[in-house]
Amino acid sequence: MASDYERIKCICVKRGDLWEDPDFPAVQNSVFYHQTPPFQFVWKRPKELCSSPIFIPNSSPNYEIIPGKLGDNWLVSCLGVLWLSRELFHRVVPADQTFADKNIVKCSDDYGGVFRFRLWWCGDWREVLVDDRLPTVNGRLVFLQSQQNDVFWASLLEKAYAKLHGSYEALKYGTSLDGFSDLTGGITESIPLRQDPTSCSRLLNKLLQMTSIITVSVRQSSHQNGGAEKLANGIQFGVNYRLYEVQKC
Repeated sequence: MASDYERIKCICVKRGDLWEDPDFPAVQNSVFYHQTPPFQFVWKRPKELCSSPIFIPNSSPNYEIIPGKLGDNWLVSCLGVLWLSRELFHRVVPADQTFADKNIVKCSDDYGGVFRFRLWWCGDWREVLVDDRLPTVNGRLVFLQSQQNDVFWASLLEKAYAKLHGSYEALKYGTSLDGFSDLTGGITESIPLRQDPTSCSRLLNKLLQMTSIITVSVRQSSHQNGGAEKLANGIQFGVNYRLYEVQKC
C-alpha cells in the first residue's frame, strides 16, 4: 500500500503540478501568529532560489547550517548532533528524496514539490509531509538555512518542525532537550557538571559505554565579558558539542 507521500508525489507528477500543503499553507500565519513583522514574506520553492537545488549533499561531510532571523539556535545545535549520527539522521531525513528534473520515466523517482520527515511526537514516530515553498524576504531565505545556497534539507526539516508545532514562531520557544527527544525518540536529561565533577565523570563514561548521545555546552557567567561569544580555547557559549570521550586533565 502506497504511503501518503508516494501517493501525493505520484499524483502531482502525473498532473504536472507541484504540491501545495493544505494543512500548512504559504501564508503569514504559518510564520507568526502573535507578532506582526514589519515585512511581508514571499514563499518560494528552491528551484526559484537557485538553478540546481540539492536536498542532501553527497560530497560535503561538514555541518554548515545557520539559524537565520528566527534565532532557533537550539535547533541548529540539535541538527548538528543528528548530522554526526548518520543512521539517526536518515531515520529523520529519508535520503531517497531529490529535486529531480521532469524527464525521469518513473514518477516515483520524480519531483512533485513534496518532502517527508520523521519526528518523534507523543510517543511515536510521525511522518510529516511539507511542500517545498519556503519563506523569503528580498529573494533570500530568512530562517534556518545552509551556508551552501543550493542545499535545502535543513530548511525543509525546520518547516516540518514548524508545521508540527503550528508555526515557525513556536520554534522560538523550543529547547535542546525537546529537540533531541523529537529527533531521536530517546529520553533526554540535563546534568549540571559543576555539582560533583568526580561522579559526573563516572556517569559520563558509563553513558558513553551505553552508546548514549551526550552533548555539552558552556553558559556565560554573569562576571564574564558580556560581549564575548567564546572562551579563550575557542569553545562558544551556548553551543552544544558532541562528547565522544572523557579524559583526565
